[in-house]
Amino acid sequence: MKIYIKLNKTDNMNLGYRNLAEKMWFGIFNGKKLELSHGGNNETLCENFSLSLKWDKWLNDERWSQKKFDTEYIMLDPIRNKTILYFKTDHINILTVDKRALYTMVIEISKEVEGLISEDNMETWITVEEFINKHQEVLNLTFDEANNISLNESEILEEIEEPWNNEVEYI
Repeated sequence: MKIYIKLNKTDNMNLGYRNLAEKMWFGIFNGKKLELSHGGNNETLCENFSLSLKWDKWLNDERWSQKKFDTEYIMLDPIRNKTILYFKTDHINILTVDKRALYTMVIEISKEVEGLISEDNMETWITVEEFINKHQEVLNLTFDEANNISLNESEILEEIEEPWNNEVEYI
Protein backbone atom coordinates (compact mmCIF):
# COMPACT_ATOMS: atom_id res chain seq x y z
CA MET A 1 0.00 0.00 0.00
CA LYS A 2 1.10 3.53 -0.68
CA ILE A 3 -0.20 6.71 0.91
CA TYR A 4 1.12 10.25 0.62
CA ILE A 5 0.82 13.35 2.81
CA LYS A 6 1.41 16.85 1.48
CA LEU A 7 3.12 18.82 4.24
CA ASN A 8 1.67 22.20 5.21
CA LYS A 9 3.83 22.51 8.31
CA THR A 10 7.47 21.42 8.19
CA ASP A 11 8.47 22.23 11.77
CA ASN A 12 9.72 19.37 13.88
CA MET A 13 6.97 17.05 15.05
CA ASN A 14 6.27 16.41 18.72
CA LEU A 15 5.59 12.71 18.30
CA GLY A 16 7.70 9.90 19.72
CA TYR A 17 8.03 6.72 17.69
CA ARG A 18 7.11 4.47 20.62
CA ASN A 19 3.98 6.45 21.49
CA LEU A 20 3.02 6.42 17.81
CA ALA A 21 3.49 2.64 17.64
CA GLU A 22 1.33 2.14 20.73
CA LYS A 23 -1.46 4.19 19.11
CA MET A 24 -1.07 2.10 15.95
CA TRP A 25 -1.22 -1.30 17.66
CA PHE A 26 -1.44 -1.31 21.49
CA GLY A 27 0.49 -0.53 24.67
CA ILE A 28 -0.06 -3.76 26.61
CA PHE A 29 -1.47 -7.02 25.20
CA ASN A 30 -1.75 -10.26 27.18
CA GLY A 31 0.21 -8.56 29.94
CA LYS A 32 3.19 -7.79 27.66
CA LYS A 33 4.45 -4.52 26.24
CA LEU A 34 4.35 -4.05 22.48
CA GLU A 35 7.19 -5.99 20.80
CA LEU A 36 8.38 -3.78 18.00
CA SER A 37 11.05 -3.75 15.33
CA HIS A 38 11.94 -0.30 14.13
CA GLY A 39 14.30 1.55 11.83
CA GLY A 40 14.73 5.06 13.14
CA ASN A 41 13.94 6.75 16.40
CA ASN A 42 12.38 9.93 17.78
CA GLU A 43 15.03 12.07 16.10
CA THR A 44 14.63 10.55 12.63
CA LEU A 45 10.84 10.76 12.92
CA CYS A 46 10.59 14.31 14.25
CA GLU A 47 13.44 15.93 12.34
CA ASN A 48 13.68 13.91 9.12
CA PHE A 49 10.16 12.45 8.81
CA SER A 50 11.66 8.97 8.42
CA LEU A 51 10.67 5.80 10.28
CA SER A 52 10.02 2.09 9.79
CA LEU A 53 7.86 0.11 12.23
CA LYS A 54 6.80 -3.52 12.47
CA TRP A 55 4.82 -5.27 15.20
CA ASP A 56 6.55 -8.57 15.98
CA LYS A 57 3.24 -10.38 16.29
CA TRP A 58 4.39 -13.79 17.47
CA LEU A 59 6.24 -12.27 20.46
CA ASN A 60 3.00 -10.83 21.86
CA ASP A 61 0.48 -13.38 20.61
CA GLU A 62 1.61 -17.01 20.25
CA ARG A 63 -1.20 -17.67 17.77
CA TRP A 64 0.94 -15.85 15.19
CA SER A 65 3.88 -18.24 15.54
CA GLN A 66 2.36 -20.71 13.09
CA LYS A 67 1.10 -18.16 10.54
CA LYS A 68 2.84 -17.60 7.23
CA PHE A 69 1.73 -14.01 6.56
CA ASP A 70 2.69 -12.19 9.75
CA THR A 71 5.35 -9.64 8.87
CA GLU A 72 4.57 -6.13 7.64
CA TYR A 73 6.87 -3.15 7.80
CA ILE A 74 5.17 0.23 7.66
CA MET A 75 7.66 2.74 6.31
CA LEU A 76 7.66 6.54 6.20
CA ASP A 77 10.06 8.63 4.15
CA PRO A 78 10.16 12.23 2.94
CA ILE A 79 10.20 12.80 -0.81
CA ARG A 80 10.33 15.83 -3.12
CA ASN A 81 12.60 17.91 -0.90
CA LYS A 82 10.54 17.11 2.20
CA THR A 83 7.31 18.49 0.74
CA ILE A 84 5.61 15.09 0.61
CA LEU A 85 5.64 12.19 3.08
CA TYR A 86 5.52 8.73 1.54
CA PHE A 87 4.05 5.78 3.48
CA LYS A 88 4.68 2.32 2.13
CA THR A 89 4.10 -1.26 3.27
CA ASP A 90 5.86 -4.46 2.20
CA HIS A 91 2.73 -5.81 0.54
CA ILE A 92 -0.05 -4.40 -1.62
CA ASN A 93 -2.73 -6.22 0.35
CA ILE A 94 -2.12 -6.13 4.09
CA LEU A 95 -3.71 -7.68 7.14
CA THR A 96 -6.45 -5.69 8.85
CA VAL A 97 -4.41 -5.25 12.04
CA ASP A 98 -1.61 -3.63 10.03
CA LYS A 99 -4.02 -1.65 7.84
CA ARG A 100 -5.55 -0.20 11.01
CA ALA A 101 -2.02 0.62 12.21
CA LEU A 102 -1.06 2.26 8.90
CA TYR A 103 -4.23 4.37 8.84
CA THR A 104 -3.62 5.43 12.45
CA MET A 105 -0.03 6.40 11.60
CA VAL A 106 -1.19 8.44 8.60
CA ILE A 107 -3.81 10.24 10.70
CA GLU A 108 -1.45 11.03 13.59
CA ILE A 109 1.31 12.33 11.33
CA SER A 110 -1.08 14.22 9.07
CA LYS A 111 -2.44 16.04 12.12
CA GLU A 112 1.12 16.93 13.20
CA VAL A 113 2.07 18.39 9.81
CA GLU A 114 -1.40 19.76 8.99
CA GLY A 115 -1.25 17.75 5.78
CA LEU A 116 -3.56 16.53 3.06
CA ILE A 117 -3.65 12.82 2.19
CA SER A 118 -3.55 11.00 -1.15
CA GLU A 119 -4.15 7.31 -1.77
CA ASP A 120 -4.12 7.52 -5.57
CA ASN A 121 -0.50 8.44 -6.39
CA MET A 122 -1.08 12.13 -5.65
CA GLU A 123 -3.91 12.58 -8.14
CA THR A 124 -6.37 13.81 -5.49
CA TRP A 125 -5.95 15.05 -1.93
CA ILE A 126 -8.32 14.73 1.01
CA THR A 127 -8.40 16.10 4.55
CA VAL A 128 -7.74 14.04 7.65
CA GLU A 129 -11.46 14.09 8.45
CA GLU A 130 -12.31 12.76 4.98
CA PHE A 131 -9.66 10.04 5.36
CA ILE A 132 -11.10 9.03 8.74
CA ASN A 133 -14.62 8.89 7.31
CA LYS A 134 -13.45 6.86 4.32
CA HIS A 135 -11.71 4.24 6.50
CA GLN A 136 -14.09 4.36 9.46
CA GLU A 137 -14.90 0.64 9.28
CA VAL A 138 -11.26 -0.38 9.87
CA LEU A 139 -10.43 2.48 12.25
CA ASN A 140 -13.41 1.68 14.48
CA LEU A 141 -12.15 -1.85 15.13
CA THR A 142 -10.50 -2.46 18.47
CA PHE A 143 -7.01 -3.91 18.39
CA ASP A 144 -8.40 -7.30 19.50
CA GLU A 145 -11.01 -7.29 16.73
CA ALA A 146 -8.46 -6.35 14.07
CA ASN A 147 -5.99 -8.94 15.37
CA ASN A 148 -8.59 -11.74 15.32
CA ILE A 149 -9.72 -10.81 11.80
CA SER A 150 -6.08 -10.82 10.70
CA LEU A 151 -5.40 -14.25 12.17
CA ASN A 152 -8.09 -15.56 9.82
CA GLU A 153 -6.92 -13.40 6.88
CA SER A 154 -3.39 -14.75 7.24
CA GLU A 155 -4.66 -18.15 6.07
CA ILE A 156 -6.37 -16.86 2.92
CA LEU A 157 -4.82 -13.52 1.95
CA GLU A 158 -2.39 -13.74 -0.93
CA GLU A 159 0.97 -12.11 -0.28
CA ILE A 160 1.62 -9.68 -3.12
CA GLU A 161 4.78 -7.69 -2.53
CA GLU A 162 4.81 -3.98 -3.17
CA PRO A 163 7.28 -3.35 -6.03
CA TRP A 164 10.58 -1.89 -4.83
CA ASN A 165 11.27 -0.16 -8.11
CA ASN A 166 8.51 2.41 -7.84
CA GLU A 167 7.98 5.89 -9.22
CA VAL A 168 9.05 7.67 -6.04
CA GLU A 169 12.18 9.77 -6.19
CA TYR A 170 13.71 10.17 -2.75
CA ILE A 171 14.93 13.74 -3.18
